[in-house]
Parts: sequence; C-alpha cells; structure tokens
Amino acid sequence: MSEDKNAGQLSAAELEDLVASTDTGGRNPTSRQVALLIAGVALAWSLFQVWIASPLPYMFGVGVFSSREARPIHLAFALFLAYLVFPAFRTSPRRSVPLADWALAIGATACALYLFVFDTALIKSLLGSRLAERPNAPNTTDVVVSVFGILFLLEATRRSLGPPLMIVAMVFLGYTFLGPYAPGLLAWKGASFNAVAFHQWLSTEGVFGIALGVSTDLVFLFVLFGALLDKAGAGNYFIKVAFSLMGHFSGGPAKAAVVASGMTGLISGSSIANVVTTGTFTIPMMRRVGFSREKAGAVEVASSVNGQIMPPVMGAAAFLMVEYIGISYFEVVKHAFLPAIISYIALVYIVHLEAMRQGMEGLPRANEPKPLKWAMISFGVTVSVLLAIAGGVYYLFTAFQALGSMSNRLLAVAIILGLVFSLMALLRARTDEDMRAKVVSTGALVLGVATISAFGLFYFMDVLRATAGGATSWVVAALLLGTYVGLVRYCATFPKLELDDPNEPVVRLPDPGPTVKSGLHFLLPVLVLIWCLMVERLSPSLSAFWATALMIFILVTQRPLFAMFRGQDLSGTVKLGWTELIDGLIAGARNMIGIGIATAAAGIIVGAVSQTGVGSVLAALVEFLSQGQILLILIFTAILSLILGMGLPTTANYIVVSSLLAPVIVALGQQNGLIVPLVAVHLFVFYFGIMADVTPPVGLASFAAAAVSGGDPIRTGFVAFFYSLRTALLPFLFIFNTDLLLIDVTPVEGAIVFVVATLAILIFTAGAQGFFIVRSRLWESAVLILVAFTLFRPGFWMDMVAAPYTNVDPLTIEETLEAATPGTELRATVAAIDDVGDPITLTMMIPVGDEPTGAERLEAFGLLVFEQDGKLVSDGASFDSPAQDAGFDFDQTFLSLEVPTSQPPRELFYIPAILLLGAIYVIQRHRRTLLGEERAREREAAA
Repeated sequence: MSEDKNAGQLSAAELEDLVASTDTGGRNPTSRQVALLIAGVALAWSLFQVWIASPLPYMFGVGVFSSREARPIHLAFALFLAYLVFPAFRTSPRRSVPLADWALAIGATACALYLFVFDTALIKSLLGSRLAERPNAPNTTDVVVSVFGILFLLEATRRSLGPPLMIVAMVFLGYTFLGPYAPGLLAWKGASFNAVAFHQWLSTEGVFGIALGVSTDLVFLFVLFGALLDKAGAGNYFIKVAFSLMGHFSGGPAKAAVVASGMTGLISGSSIANVVTTGTFTIPMMRRVGFSREKAGAVEVASSVNGQIMPPVMGAAAFLMVEYIGISYFEVVKHAFLPAIISYIALVYIVHLEAMRQGMEGLPRANEPKPLKWAMISFGVTVSVLLAIAGGVYYLFTAFQALGSMSNRLLAVAIILGLVFSLMALLRARTDEDMRAKVVSTGALVLGVATISAFGLFYFMDVLRATAGGATSWVVAALLLGTYVGLVRYCATFPKLELDDPNEPVVRLPDPGPTVKSGLHFLLPVLVLIWCLMVERLSPSLSAFWATALMIFILVTQRPLFAMFRGQDLSGTVKLGWTELIDGLIAGARNMIGIGIATAAAGIIVGAVSQTGVGSVLAALVEFLSQGQILLILIFTAILSLILGMGLPTTANYIVVSSLLAPVIVALGQQNGLIVPLVAVHLFVFYFGIMADVTPPVGLASFAAAAVSGGDPIRTGFVAFFYSLRTALLPFLFIFNTDLLLIDVTPVEGAIVFVVATLAILIFTAGAQGFFIVRSRLWESAVLILVAFTLFRPGFWMDMVAAPYTNVDPLTIEETLEAATPGTELRATVAAIDDVGDPITLTMMIPVGDEPTGAERLEAFGLLVFEQDGKLVSDGASFDSPAQDAGFDFDQTFLSLEVPTSQPPRELFYIPAILLLGAIYVIQRHRRTLLGEERAREREAAA
C-alpha cells in the first residue's frame, strides 16, 4: 500500500537530477578530467565576476573591463558550460561529453569572444582595423561569426531552457528578414543580411544589449551571494527558524513553508530550486498534519514562486527594471516591497483558512508558551519601559539642546541601550524566570533594541566618517570582523543545527530561542547588503560585492571558529571551509548558466523589436482589439505574459513582454485619461510572468512540487493557481491605485496603506477561498470581495459620488494655476498627432508649483502656449522640462482643462465596508455556534 502511495514520489537523488536538468545542467561526467574542467571553468567564471565587480581593478590599474568587454566574456562562459552540462536530447549520454558537444562548446565560445578579442589594439596592429571601427559595415568574417554565433546561442537556449524561447526568438528573427512579405499591418521594408548580423550580434542592440549587461554586471553577484549563503548553511537555518516560530500553529508546517520559502526567496532567483530546496522538508511535514499531496505541493509552489517577487533579488527582474525604467535600485525595491509583503501575509492566511476548514492542529512545541494574557501584558510593559527610557533620555538632551550633533545623538542612543541592558541585568539578578516571563516580552525587547540600534548605527557611521576620513573603510572592516567573531562566539554556545530527515516523524519542534540564536552570523552579510543598498546607496553591483566578500570570509572561517569556541578538534576545519567556498563558487556559476543564456536569447527578441519597429504595430493591434479600454489592454497583457511564461524563464518573459507591451500600456492609458507610472506597468508584467511557473499545464514549479509530494502535477498546478489568485489581483490594483507601490506617499501614509492593504488582501483571500469563520455562502463571498475592493480602491466609489475634477476654460490656464493650491495637479486633455500622423487624444498632468504667479508656474513647468482661433495651443515644451517629460509637444490643441475639486476624503467609504464586514462576521459567528451545538448533540447521541 505504501509503495502505491509513494509511486509518484522521487528520491533525493532524482530530485537533485530534476533541479540539475532545469537549473544547473543534468550531465555529470564520470571522467575526472572532464568533471574537473567543468568545475574549473565554473570557478573561473565566478572569480572573473567577483573581480570585475570589485574596486580592485581600479585600485591596481590592472584587469579593468568595460561593460562592452565583459558581456562577451560572460556569454562565452555561459555557452561553454551550457554545451558541456546540458545534454542535447533525453537519450544523449549523461556520463560523458560527446565530441560534437565539445566542438559546439568551443565554436560558441569563439563566436562570443570574437567581440572582445577582435576589438583590441593587438588585432588592429595585425589586421589594420578593429571591430569598433566598422559600425554598420561588417566584413565577411564579421557576418559569418554573427550567423554561427546566433545559431550556437539558439541551440544552447534549446538545451538549457527548452524549445519555447528558441522558437520565439526564431520567429522574431524570421520576421526581421520576411517583413516585406508579412500581411498588411505587420509588413515592413525588411533588412539586409549584413544589417541584421551587425544589429543582433556585433552591436549592443541585440544579444549583447541591456539584458545581458544586467546579467553580467548585477545578477551574477546576487546569485553567487545566494549560493554561498546556502552553502554556509543559511538555507537550513531559515527552514529551522520558520518551523520553530510557526510550526505549532494550526497547519503550522504549511505556514512555516511559506515563511521559509519567503526567506529563501530573498537570496534565490529560481522558483524550481526554491521548491525542491525547501519542499523536500516542508511538503512531508505538511502531509503529516493533514494536507493532501496536491495541497501540500501547491502551498510550496505558491510560496516558492512568490519568492521571486520578494526584493532584493526578485529573480533578476529588479536589476532589469533599473535599466529599462531609468530609476534607482532603491526606488525599484521600495515600489516592489509592499505588494510582496502583503502577498506573503495573504498566503499565510490561505494556509490558516485551509487548516481551519479541515480542523488541523500544529506540531507540538518545544516548551509551553506563556498565556495570551501575560504575553500581551509583558509586551505592553516592555514597550512602555523602552519608550519611557528613550523618551526620558531624548527630552533630557533636548533640555540641554545637546542633540544638535551626530556625536551627541549617538551618545543618547548609547545611554538608552546601556539603561535597557542594565535594567535587564537587574531583572535577572532580582527576579525568577516566571516573573521575568510575565513582565518581559522577548519579541518587543528585540524589536525595540533593534530599532534603537539601527538609529545608533546610522549616527555612528556619520561620526566615524567625520573622524576617520579616508580610513573609514578600514575601520568598518575591523568592526565587521569583530562583530562577526563575537556573533560566532555567541552562536557557538548553542547546539549546531543538524539537517533533519523529512521522512522521520517530528516528535517536538525545535526551541525558537536557541534555534534563532544559533545562526545569527548568517544575518550579518544580509544586513551588509541591505545597508549598502538602502543606506549608503552604493550601486547594486558594489553592494553585492561587499556582501559576497564577507560571505567568502565567513565560509572560510566559520568552521574553524566554531570548533575553537566549542573546544573541538580544529583539524580539517580549514580545509572543509575552503572546500565549501569552492563548491559555493561553482554552484553559483552553474546556477547562472540558464540566466545568462536566457538574457542573451531575449536580446534577439529585443533587437528585432528595435530594428523592425514591431512595437508600434503591436500598439495599434492591441488598441484595435481593446477598443481603447485600459482594462482590456491589461487583460490581454496578462494573458500574453501567461502564455509566453509557460515556456520562457521568468527573466526572459519579463524582458520580452515589457519591451513589447509596457510602452503600449502607458501610451494607451495616457490616451484614455489614466496616467500609469512606468514602474507599475513593469511590475504588472513581471507578476504575471512568474504566475506562469504555477499555471497548468506547463507550470514547471508545480511539476517539481508534485515530484516531491508524489501528487498529480496538473491538480497541484490548479490548486497552486487558485492559491495564487491574490498575486494575480495585486497587479490590477496597483495600476489603478499606485499608493500600493508607495508612489508619492509620506511615511505615515505608507504605514496606513500597508495596514489597509493587508486587511483588504486578507478579506479578498477569505472571499476567494469561500471560508471566513465558517464555510461562506456564495453571497457572503461576493460581499467579502466587494469589501476588499472598497478598501483597495475607495476612490472608485467616491468619484461616483463627487467628481474629482471640474472643467475650466483652457484659455484661463495662467489664472487657474495661480488660484490652485501648490502641490496639486491640473489635468489637461489635448488633441495631438502620433508618430505615423494619425490623430490621438492625450491626457497629461500639470503640477502646480509654489511660484508667486500663474505665468511663473507655467514657465517653471516648461510649457509654452498661445491662443489661436479661440483655442489654447501648445507651442512646445522646454528641453528636458517637466512638460516635455509629461508628453507636451508642438501644435497640441487643448480640448479641456480640469481643476481638482474639494472632494470628501475617499476613506469615508471604509465605514460602510467595515460595517458590511462586521455583519458577515456576526452572521458567520452565529452559524458557527449553531454548528457547534449540532455537533455536540450528535456526539451525545452517538455516545
């Protein structure tokens, strides 16, 4: 019987092979020399990427590579490894490398390196000219290399990523040549063979364009950082922490799976690897508490795929957005953070509802928790004491006006922390453990001390820069070293976290305290990465380098240090540390093969779009199909993302769809009165691209989860898709309500948006799942979804009650601007001409500045206007002005000018929404009581 149950379940070795075949290559040669060569090339690739990301080349003046030089080398490594580790067919040998694959690997590498080698001074001295001196005029050799290079790339794409991306690239490449023969709307003049070869392979418009540049400069370091962190043991640490904190709740293993996958997603760029990494442990645990095979797999799929929307890595898309949108990495992370967080909270709630519906229990805790009453009292007492100490010190310093300098602020923080720790020491000395548990909340203490310490660190860095000057970097390095050694010494006082066998029964969950404290040193490189990105605002590449450098140091030293502090034998620990480092560097490079190939192949599609102008054709087609309705445009975009995503990797799917449709959505939105920020559109495309990893029948993550659980992959995919509906809802919401992306909101407004959006997504989840307190009736689910919509978009109803704008005569634009409140925006609708001479209508916003007169405000905006035949006409926009950015141009006739009205607060609609929610709660609570009484009578009758 058990054999039948586990018939569809794969062994650990088979799961490793599954990940290898999709992510790192399924070939494992038995020849030691070949295996060493593959490992050596992968190691060299990682070292090369670390070198070019570091400041060392600029310090020594040796080995400095420009982005144009580094991209061919990056692709050469990816192509060489792709042909060696990915077999050509299912029947191809997996324990040896055929001669044909050696020839393809060498040929592909040579074609990629041609761009680097034949653009050097040495080649110019030998041949009389270099590649850069032949723009748009390739010679015969250039064309031959380009043709073979593209063919090699397409075959490597088929091997490493499957046929779909290769087919899509070939379709776009064919369209480039066959343009004159395309029907009607799609027809274009076509391009010569030489022009296509140059555009696609020799320029930076095609294969070696922005996408491959992002893979080279940014993505590799982050993937390598994640691989090193996992090799150090952080993956197991994250899983253990998640289980220790959440495993005791109803359906606890599933909730722990969500949290563990979220933490793993912070450093992972692959949903399939995430499923197998955390799923081998979490799926059997979920099965043990009552989840079916399909539901256990679906929870893991939904949480692992969502790991790709979690900053900072976001499956490489965050770095691509930086290049495509032209905003800073910090801005991308800020906009992506809130939707990712509330999506994960909603997934935890889905698991909670599923557990309630089936009456599941959690796993037994390591120790009994304090009662809820004492937990709340201790939390309140701890927070109050922290606020009292911090407030007292702050006002004391304010009284003496001593907080004017950073050094005095740092001193204030030090005094606060000193008082807190002194008070804790006094409590330990004078009270027993039971009394401390009643008055001290560990969670509140950690949160409070961490917040205060963060301010202290910020002040400390300012003081350090002022005092240390040029030696600041060395001082910081010494302090980091001291902090790391101190953390390892502290962590060594707790038992080592062993890898558990997921198929063994769990008698008791690990104790949260020792579990969290045993791996605190893993958080140090993550904190360094976040600090460099968010506070120091270093480039993502340099931030990843410093975090990776610290991770390399940790891998080499953690085992000897732990052995020393635990009084164990040191022999072999240094060697083991170096072995783990080399393994991590090799794993990082092999994880990058697919991403490097995908970004290069997607470059063919992007190059075809830029060369043929098919983007404007697609815009016309989408506009015709949608009849200008922005909602229909979004639905078509979502469907296209899902279809392409069925075969394309997430990164390639994002590149293709965003390059094709993102500008279309922005332009058509502007023509239909909706100003859509470009970052919202790019996130919209990205979200639906990752949904494709879930969606049947080709959702690869669902197949991976089914392989772990032994369930049916199609059913697993459908359940996972249903669980992921909240991820499909969010993109539509943040297109129409950009507050969710924290665009133009204050910190206080951002906190309110977070609370309301979280409540709304939970209510939507309850409505979609058909379960709130008890199983919902159909009309109750509809009401819950209506309540969620109202909380997400209260402005939708308020605009029906009170118009947000009122019309004024466009000729009074200066008087209107002068009378308007600074900081508000006027909405202008103009008649214009598109790129091909067809008339269009555009809607644009005119911000109201704080200049004294309307004429000066119009001038500051950069818009020139004049009156003609009783109408206001644009006379152009100043160069690089806000008016030019908004889309104003010559000879645009104003059709209308609208001024914002004093509309009542849209949040008023929260009141009826909350009342409706309360009514549903009362109705369902009454029904739950009746059901409980009925079950009690049935039990009595049965007894």
